Amino acid sequence: MTVSQVHSTRSVAVTTRWIVISPILAATAIALYGEELATSTVPTRAVIWGSLALAAYIASLLCLLGARQGEMLGLARWNLGSWMLLWYCLTFGLATVTWSRPQASPANEIAVSSVLRALWLVAVGITFWAIGYCVGPGHPVRRLAIRGVTALSKKRTMAVRSKHTPWVIYGIGVIARLFSVLTTGRFGDLGNAASAYSTATGYQQILSDLSLFCPLAICAAALQLYRERVPGARTTLIILFIVELVFGAAAGGKQSFVIAVLAVAIPMSATRHRLPKALVIGGIIAFMVAIIPFNQEYRASLKVDSRSLSTSQAIEQAPTIIQQALTSQNLFGTIGTSAVYLLQRIQEISGPAIILQRTPAQIPFDSSIQLIETPLTYMVPRALWPGKPILESSYEFSQQYYDIPSTTVSNAAISPIGDLYRHGGWIPVAVGMFIFGCGVRLLDDALNIHANPHAILLIVLLFPNIVRGEDDWVGLVAGLPVTILFWVFATYLIFRPRSLG
Repeated sequence: MTVSQVHSTRSVAVTTRWIVISPILAATAIALYGEELATSTVPTRAVIWGSLALAAYIASLLCLLGARQGEMLGLARWNLGSWMLLWYCLTFGLATVTWSRPQASPANEIAVSSVLRALWLVAVGITFWAIGYCVGPGHPVRRLAIRGVTALSKKRTMAVRSKHTPWVIYGIGVIARLFSVLTTGRFGDLGNAASAYSTATGYQQILSDLSLFCPLAICAAALQLYRERVPGARTTLIILFIVELVFGAAAGGKQSFVIAVLAVAIPMSATRHRLPKALVIGGIIAFMVAIIPFNQEYRASLKVDSRSLSTSQAIEQAPTIIQQALTSQNLFGTIGTSAVYLLQRIQEISGPAIILQRTPAQIPFDSSIQLIETPLTYMVPRALWPGKPILESSYEFSQQYYDIPSTTVSNAAISPIGDLYRHGGWIPVAVGMFIFGCGVRLLDDALNIHANPHAILLIVLLFPNIVRGEDDWVGLVAGLPVTILFWVFATYLIFRPRSLG
C-alpha cells in the first residue's frame, strides 16, 4: 500500500469516526432536553439540563461539519466555522450552567425562564447557520472569492519583506495608538469612555484600524520564525509579544492577550499542520493565573476614585497590581477562582434572554429593513460623511434593555442571534443565520493557511468578531468590508512584491 493510500484510508477512518459520534451527541442532546422539560417547574435545575443539551447539540454539529476537516475537525486549519461552533458550545452551552446561581447586576434582571427560552432560540439559530454552512454560497460566489485571494497572491510573494518589517509595522500601530490617546484622552478602558459614544471624527476610525498593525506585526514575526526561518526572528517575536502584553494590560483589556496568542498560534499551525496544543494550553493557564487576576484588580483600582484617577495614574499602578496578582493566593486556588469568573464572564445567553423577555412585550420589534439599511449606511467613511451617526449598538442596548443610565458605560453583549430576533422575530433569525453560515463557509473555502500565509492575516483580523459571538448583526456585517480592505492594505505592506519579470 502506497503512502497516499495509507493517508486516504486514515482520512476515511477519521471522517467515519466523527460522523458516528455526531448522532450519538445529538441523541444525548435530545435526552438532556427531555430532562430540562421534566424539571421545568424548577428553572434553576432545568437551566443546567438545557445548557448541557445545547452544548451536546452544538458539539454534534461540530463533529458533523468538521468530519472532513481532519482529526481536529478543522480547528488545526483555523476554520472560522469550526472555532465558532466550539466557542458557541462553550459560551451559549456549558457557560449557561452558571445561571443555576444568582447573577450579578444587571443580569439579575433576567428571569431564568427567559434563559430557557433563549437556549431554544440559539438552538434554532445555530441550526440554520449549520444549514447555510453546509449549502454554502454557491460555486460562482466561491470561485469569485478564491480568484480574489489568488489575484492578491499574484501581486505579493509568500515571504515577509525583510527582518525589519515586523518592527516597522508594529511601530505604525504604536504611533496610531499614541495619536488616539492624545486626541481622545482614552487608552483602552482608561479615560472618559463615555465620550466615545457622543463624539467621533473621521480620523478616529483610521487610527483604530492602523492600531491593528500591532498584532499583525507579531504575526509577521511568527511567519519569519516558523515558516521562513529568518535569523533573529525568535528574538523579534518574543520582544513584540511581551510589549503587546504590556500594552494590553495597561489598557485594562483581556482581548489583546488572546489576539497576541492567536497571532503566534495560527502561523505555527500553518507551518506544522497541527494545532499547537502546548501553546494553547500554556496560554489558557497564563490567562487564568495572571491575566484575569490582574485585570480584576486593575479595574477595581480604577473604580475607587474614578473622577480623580487619570490615565497616567492608572498606568503607574499597573506594575504593583501585577506583582500582587502573581504573588497572592496559591496556584490552584487562583485557577479555580479564575475559571468560575471566566465562565460567568463568557456566557453569552444573557443578550438573547433579555431580548426575548422584553421584546415584543415591552419593547417593540425594530424594522427588519434596518438589518440591510444600517450596515450599508455605516460602510460610508466618516471622512466623507462627518455627521454619520455613531455605531454603538451595545451602549444603546444597555440603556434600552437594562435601563442603565447613559452616563454609565456598559457594553452589553447582544450576539447576532439576539439582534436578528429583535428585528422581527424568528424569520430574521432563520434567514440571517443561514446567510451568516454561507458567509463563514465562503471564508473557510477561500482562506487556506497552509498554502497561503496572506490568509493568516485575515483570520487574525476576523477571528475575534466572527467567533466570539458578542457583536450585533449590524456591527458584524458593517465591519467585514472594512476589515477585508485593511487586510489587502496590510498584505501589500508586509509581504514582498513579486518581480514583474
